[in-house]
Order: sequence, then C-alpha cells, then structure tokens
Amino acid sequence: MMRHLTIRWRLTLWYGVAMAACLVIFAVAIYTRTERNQAARVEFELQEELDEVRHAVLKKVAEWQLLEELTAEFERHPTFEFEITRKDGSTFFCSERLGVRRLWTDSRPLTAVTDDRVLPDMGEFRVIRETVDSPHGPLRLHVAIPLASIRATQRDLVQTLWLVGLLMLLVAGGGGYVLARRALTPVERITATAETITANRLDQRLDVPPVQDELSRLARTLNDMIDRLQHSFDDMRRFTADAAHELRTPLTLLRTQLDVALRSDRSLTEYHEVLVSLREDTVRLCHLASQLLELSREDAGLDAAPFARLRLDEVVLDAVRQIRPMAEQKSLKLNVAELAPCETLGDRDRLQRAFVNVLDNAVRYTLHHGCVSIRLRIDPQLAQTTVTIHDTGCGISPEHIPHLFDRFYRVDSARSSSDGTGLGLAISHAILTAHHGRVSLNSTPGQGTAVEITLPMVN
Repeated sequence: MMRHLTIRWRLTLWYGVAMAACLVIFAVAIYTRTERNQAARVEFELQEELDEVRHAVLKKVAEWQLLEELTAEFERHPTFEFEITRKDGSTFFCSERLGVRRLWTDSRPLTAVTDDRVLPDMGEFRVIRETVDSPHGPLRLHVAIPLASIRATQRDLVQTLWLVGLLMLLVAGGGGYVLARRALTPVERITATAETITANRLDQRLDVPPVQDELSRLARTLNDMIDRLQHSFDDMRRFTADAAHELRTPLTLLRTQLDVALRSDRSLTEYHEVLVSLREDTVRLCHLASQLLELSREDAGLDAAPFARLRLDEVVLDAVRQIRPMAEQKSLKLNVAELAPCETLGDRDRLQRAFVNVLDNAVRYTLHHGCVSIRLRIDPQLAQTTVTIHDTGCGISPEHIPHLFDRFYRVDSARSSSDGTGLGLAISHAILTAHHGRVSLNSTPGQGTAVEITLPMVN
C-alpha cells in the first residue's frame, strides 16, 4: 500500500506514526506516574490512620473507655472506614457505615498488609490490616479508604489523555502534511522544469533553491548531468556533421570522376588512370569508415575485453615495429631511448592500436630525415608509467593544441600533409581514457611535438 502513496502522504503518515508513538509513550508515563503517586498517597494516609487506631487500642484503659474513644473519633469518619475484631473473629468495633459488612475475615496474624476489597453497595476499598497485642487481648485492626474518587480521577485522566492525544495527532498530521508539501514544493518545480527539457531544449536548467540543502544539491547535480548531456549531444551532432562532410567529399570526387569518364569514349590508358584514382578514393573511404566504426565501438564500449596483466614495454615495442616501415619510407630515425620493464592492466590489442595511432601521427608530420624518440619511465611512488613520444616535426601552434584530440580536427595550416582523417588521436584518447590513463601534448612550432601517455602500473 505504501508503494502507491505519494512521498508527501508517506512523509505525513510516517510523521503521524512517530507522533502517535511519542504520545502513547507520554500518556503511559503520565498515567503510570499519576497512579503511583495516588497509590503512595493512599498508602501514606492509610498508615497514618492505622497508627492512630493502634495508638488508641494500646492505651491501658477500661474497655468501655476505649470503645467511647473509638466511637467518638472513628465511628463517623468522613473518609475512612474502621473495623476492629477479636481473636475469635467477633467484632470489637466498626464504623457506622459498615453495619454488618466485614472488611476482612482472615484471622491470621498480620503486620501492615494492604489489599483491595469490594464491599456490597459501597464499592471498592483499599484496606490495611494489622494484628496487635493490646491490653484487651490480640486485636486485628482494619482501616479502609474508598477508591471511587481515585478511580474516577484515573478515568478522567485516561479520557483527557485520549482526547488531547487525538487532537495533537490531528494537529500533527495536518502540520506534517503542510510541512511535507512546503518541503516538496521545490521538487515539484524541479519536476515541472525537467519535464520541459528535451533533446532539442538542453539549454534549460533547473532552478537551484537558495538554501544549501539536499534539494539544492540535487538540482545542481541534475544541472551538471544536463550539462554533460548537452555536451554529449553537441559532440554527437558535430561528429555526425563532420562524418557526413568527410564522407561526402570523396563520394563527390568518385561521382565526378565517373561522370567525366562516361561522357565520351576513352583509351585504355585513360580508363586505367580513372580506375587508379577511383581506387585511391575508395581506399580512403574504407579507411575513414573503419576509423568511424572503431571510434563508435569505443564510445559504446563494444570492444571492451576483460583487462589482463601485460608488459607495457612489449606493447610499445610492438607498436614501434608496426610503424617502422612507414618511418623507413621517409628516412626517419626511430630512437627507442629507454623502455623500463613494467606491467599494467588492459587490453593488449587496443593499447597497441592507441600507441600506433600516436606514432603514425608523429611519423606522418615529421619531415624527411627527422627523428621520433620513444621513452618509457616508471614512477613507483605514484604507481604509474609515462610513455613519451617526441618528434622533430614542424610543431603545432598553441591555439590548436586544446583541440587536437577532437574528432576530425586537423591542423592543415601547420602540417604539411592533409591526407589523414583527423580521427587517429581521438581514437587513442578514447582507448587510453577507457584504461584509466591520461594523454597530454606539448608542442613548439618549428621544434617538434611531445606526447605524454600516463597509465596506472601494477606490481
């Protein structure tokens, strides 16, 4: 049933239950304390009257004098009832209101014992009994006090506690509902605003309450989430537009070459040249499609394999061996300066692909007879490894460095070649991020570029 209630009603219900429990505990405590106080007062008053009766019967006077004194003082007492019996059970003295009624018939010797007893037509009494050895022989003293007024007081107290408790519970329930409603008003505003936010309206933000509480923290967290969603949507739109642009250019070239080739008859040599050009454009399209697919799978985590311990220095060496033929074509020197043996957790194929992309970028944009240096260092205190790839290429202007890992970003004005797709570094960045690594780039125009790749190390 609780699952079908709103948070407002659940808060009100729990508040009411908690308030009811507190009221019950309070009422029980008040009733118990009052009852104990009344019982103690009754015990005290009974004991006082019993002392007076005992003092009277222990006097060494004649029996008729004792009876006169008892009659004068106790026969018509406004509150208490008295009874004195002999050892054989016969009545020595009793209050006028008792008549033939007996307060107690037990003849065993007692010392100030208190019990409750109901007398016909008189109601409930509390009786204190005691046996004394008087000058007139053993006598059993009985003093009784009616409990009607005490029971009436207790009933009034219970009724008052019930009435006050119900009123307080109603007031508490209503107050709890109002407080819950006021407390959840910011949530309703957040909900109303959140319902208006769609993929086309990600520029809207939730109002953050001025009070620094859980709701303001929730609103800030949701705003941060919307910021990330907006950034992701913007990246996705930009990526889609860039991909469409990158695919449209070679496709347009393909169509143009085919249209030109089909306008008139050509020689075999001319057709061969057209086919060679078409093949080059097709290869570029296949390479671009392959990188787009690879980047999409990285974003979706489809290429994620269980991480295993592997030698990072061996992965770097494999990447260097794979890129060496390309470097030799440009007469570049690959200088493996230092590769400290170390281990990390990861996917060997994906990490090798990341290093190959970075090395490919370094070799591609380094002039002939240049040098590309690779070094691997470890930091035991930070439990991390750093791979540095430095080239002697033309370098990159500072304004381009923050965007080098963006998709389809190419620095054509600073690089001599533009036959890449602009996705290599973006793929490497995605792979290294999935391996809890970091990649940074420093470059000086005319002096070269250094890429630092940091990965966690395992012992």
